[in-house]
Amino acid sequence: MKNLFISLLLALGAITLLNGCSSGLESLGLQVHLVKLEKKSDDLYLASLSFSNPNVGALNIVKSTHTLLLNGQPAGVMEITDPLGLPAQQAITSTVMFRRAAGAADISGTATYQLSSLVTLNIYAENNERYKTNSSGTVAVQ
Repeated sequence: MKNLFISLLLALGAITLLNGCSSGLESLGLQVHLVKLEKKSDDLYLASLSFSNPNVGALNIVKSTHTLLLNGQPAGVMEITDPLGLPAQQAITSTVMFRRAAGAADISGTATYQLSSLVTLNIYAENNERYKTNSSGTVAVQ
């Protein structure tokens, strides 16, 4: 009986230790949405992206890369290299210029979008962690 208790106690300790070492980014809840898209020239666009943080703690975004599909077709890749501070339970908007992907159709009016984002977060000022998120919706191309 004593050996069983010790074995269970060791197993519980190991599980607790392993859970404490995981990053927990899978359930972070960070969302990135395309909120505005402006055509600046034949192949340059200005996109406004909304970063939403539902957490009770602020997030430090080191950089982010976003792949955009418009009407199911590749439209371009956006990269934000300036750090962003995302306050707890708030959203911020960041704008980024990008070049239309080679061979991509010219889009005007309203388009459906799919946005795949890879966000690099600075956790506890020690290590950077990558977080993936996807969103979709419609956007008016201005």
